[in-house]
Amino acid sequence: MLPALKRYIDWHYFDAWPKILLSWRNLTLFPFYYFSIPLHLSTLLAPWKRQRVKMRIGFHLDDLLSVVAFNSISRIIGCFIRLATILSGLFLMLAFFLLGLIVSFLWPIIPGISIIFYIGKNASMAEETTSLLRKSNGNLNKLGNLLFKTGEGQFIACHLGFNPKYLLGVFRSYQSTKMPDSYPDNPISNSSQLNNAASAAFHKLNHTDQLREIDEKSKKQSINTSLPDLFQTLAQTYSPFKNLLQRYGFDSEDVHQTAIWAEDLVGRKGNPLLLDLDRIKKIPGIGTQWSYGYTVAFDLFATDLTKNTTSFPVLVGRENELEILQQLLSKTENNNALVVGEPGVARHRLVETLAHYIQSGLCLATLSHKRILSLNMHAMISSASSTQEAKGLIAGIFDEASFAGNIIVVIDDFDKYISTGEGRIDLSDIINKYKESTLRFIGITTPSAFHKYIEPNSEISSIFEKVEIDPPDLRTVLTEMEISIAPVLEKKYGITITYPAIKKAIDDSDRYISTTPFPAKTIELLDQSIIFINSNKSKNSLTASDIDEFLSEKYHISIGNIRVAEKEKLARLESLLHQQVINQNEAINAISSALRRARLDVSNQEKPVGSFLFLGPTGVGKTETAKALSRVYFGSQDAMLRFDMSQYQKEEGLERLIGSVKLGSPGELCSQLSDHPFSLLLLDEFEKSDKEIYNLFLSLLDEGYVTDATGKKINAKNTIIIATSNAGGEFIREKVKQGVKDEKLKMAILEYVQQERIFSPELLNRFDATVVFTPLSEGHLREIARLQLEALNKRLAPKEITVDITPEIIRKLATAGFDPEFGARAMKRVIAERIEDKVAQKLLQGEVQKGEKITINL
Repeated sequence: MLPALKRYIDWHYFDAWPKILLSWRNLTLFPFYYFSIPLHLSTLLAPWKRQRVKMRIGFHLDDLLSVVAFNSISRIIGCFIRLATILSGLFLMLAFFLLGLIVSFLWPIIPGISIIFYIGKNASMAEETTSLLRKSNGNLNKLGNLLFKTGEGQFIACHLGFNPKYLLGVFRSYQSTKMPDSYPDNPISNSSQLNNAASAAFHKLNHTDQLREIDEKSKKQSINTSLPDLFQTLAQTYSPFKNLLQRYGFDSEDVHQTAIWAEDLVGRKGNPLLLDLDRIKKIPGIGTQWSYGYTVAFDLFATDLTKNTTSFPVLVGRENELEILQQLLSKTENNNALVVGEPGVARHRLVETLAHYIQSGLCLATLSHKRILSLNMHAMISSASSTQEAKGLIAGIFDEASFAGNIIVVIDDFDKYISTGEGRIDLSDIINKYKESTLRFIGITTPSAFHKYIEPNSEISSIFEKVEIDPPDLRTVLTEMEISIAPVLEKKYGITITYPAIKKAIDDSDRYISTTPFPAKTIELLDQSIIFINSNKSKNSLTASDIDEFLSEKYHISIGNIRVAEKEKLARLESLLHQQVINQNEAINAISSALRRARLDVSNQEKPVGSFLFLGPTGVGKTETAKALSRVYFGSQDAMLRFDMSQYQKEEGLERLIGSVKLGSPGELCSQLSDHPFSLLLLDEFEKSDKEIYNLFLSLLDEGYVTDATGKKINAKNTIIIATSNAGGEFIREKVKQGVKDEKLKMAILEYVQQERIFSPELLNRFDATVVFTPLSEGHLREIARLQLEALNKRLAPKEITVDITPEIIRKLATAGFDPEFGARAMKRVIAERIEDKVAQKLLQGEVQKGEKITINL
């Protein structure tokens, strides 16, 4: 028998026919469950919807007759409608049974009728890898053409950033004997290059033996080589494809992972509904809500999540949290849940995914008829004129929801409604009333709010159970971006999001965004990057370089590939800093080396960019070096966060830095680092910090984060940290006078500050470098005078006048500004008094003309 015919016969009898029989059974049973026949039989004589009828206090015959009449009519209407629904379902069951019987009987006796379905199946699905290997006949070029004509191949090409036609054009031209000097441009957005791609030619290489080896190996192992493995093998062995990948910065693993992405998307679709009887049983059928009550007043302030589909309906990688949430809500007692997590970890999407599961028949059977209503508490409370009126309104709609019998209420910022204080209202007593009713609650809150407001409230904590949702790991984030987020964003913006772009967005959001947790920060970065390229570029694919370019523009920093100008700046960093800082070669060399390592991703990325302790007498340039670094590296002195550590003492100082849960105040240090993740943190007079505050900086210096009062980690991995100290200033002067210098001077001062218990060894070891600033000589002061006069001339430039900088004026300023105790600090005062004052007087008296150079005599 011919192989193709045998495959068709096997498919017809052993693949398709069992599925047809299964579909016949499920299709016959589908009306039984979709028309809710079991439910309607059990509630046949129940009233039509649950409704409350108000009665006057005391016995009133007309009230009693009214209720009896209402219930009788309601039961008659309900019985009629349910009976009609049951009969309709039974009729369809019979019709589907007969239809399925005919198809199931004809299918095995007339094989030829299925050939159309067989051809259509193979046209829409990727062929098995063994079939592809067989068709390629050991030729890699032919295999490449076959692979990239499949649906998976088209997907992989697009999501690596290649136009599929471009790749196929390259592979078709592989038979040419002339190797081109360069590849034609590919980008998926550049369709003008497609015709040129076909003319590219390559030397013919013979990989037949390698490919046959793969084929034989798979036969011996009696398994099929997976499609992702086959794509990866092609990327490793087929030179045209391999070279092309290298040109655009990809490797075979990128191809493999993109192929897995394609495979996962197909796999996530699951079985068709007709092959899954469990899903059929759980799908909300016709009339499932008839046995429950109306929620007319409640619906005015609520959104039904089981009816409203969200942008991202499926939460991937949180199956455990979702299972816990379902189990809690299915309990007979204490069946209320608290979803606890930081904003951005997908707390709301967890609840929305549960609603999606209920609507799709994927939930636990006990939840299949539930309605999840998200209550807008703010709108409801705002509609009342007083707190008492608001409580009455809330109690009324909760009564309505409880009577309905199938409501799960979602309350965002739950802690605000079970506590007192500004912007809060305590509904604990109202919520506690429903602990034994059919009404269930899902509260959403943060860990800090849970510990502060909910945990101490025994009335509430006893009837709610916590579902903690933490930021997912990077593997889960990648899966979620691929399966849930990227397809939605692609559809929304009409753009292709490449696999390298997703990887880059995850890595960069992890490294550069600390204010929001995963997965929200990656979603936000992808969304903003797409908007960025739509606004600034004409292209229809998002690449890794686009992510870097967007972040560079947003944060005004250099990310990604180093450009020529930045290379020059990094190479000349020492000389650029020396233009603003006199002497202190050791400090400048240490800082420059650290920045180059960080920018080229050579240093440990789990620590700050660089951390330095500057020791030396006052006025020798410690703070000025920090300012110069901020100006040179970050482009502005405004990027420097300056803290005078003498102002932060004891417990009060610690609370000012990291915040206070008790007072509800944010920390100054934590807030600044969150708002300015790319900055230089200057800790002036570090030795004056309280000893407890030193412990705060251990994790900051060693691991690149500081923990605030609520337990939240604040990222400082993109921060340069400089701590300055005058401790041992006099000791340094004495040692310099004795001729001690360089490494011996450094070792001496380090031993001194430890012996004097100024800094502990564990704190000193956390710094990347401890730099000793030595006293300035008169020659250094002359250079400083010159720099400050040049800075004055820059300030005078808008007035088109300058001060004549002569050797004589520099010498006199250096002499007048020299102060052994305060170093160069006196220089600014001398220049202000003797130069700037005279310039100001001349301007006031009109003695200076535009373009004039002012000569000052001291």
